[in-house]
Amino acid sequence: MGAKVTIEVDEKHVGVVQRAVAMAEEMEQLALTAPEGSVFGACESAVIEKGRTFEAQLLSDAVARRIEAAEKKGRRCVYASADVRKRTGARKSAG
Repeated sequence: MGAKVTIEVDEKHVGVVQRAVAMAEEMEQLALTAPEGSVFGACESAVIEKGRTFEAQLLSDAVARRIEAAEKKGRRCVYASADVRKRTGARKSAG
């Protein structure tokens, strides 16, 4: 039996680690069960497909965290541009 390793991971990354371990276990099982002569091809195809899904989930999670952080901060201040051609003061009365 192999050695067990315990790691401490931030709560928001637990799902990422679990998906990565599950993917590694699937690749190991696929390598053990693939027909002789097709192990590399089978694993390569699976890792490309699953890797894309994994990458999409990582990207989605990162964007969601960014949106959540922005919403906590509130709206950004935006400067209003002034049209320098127009006068903003009151007109002087003639006379």
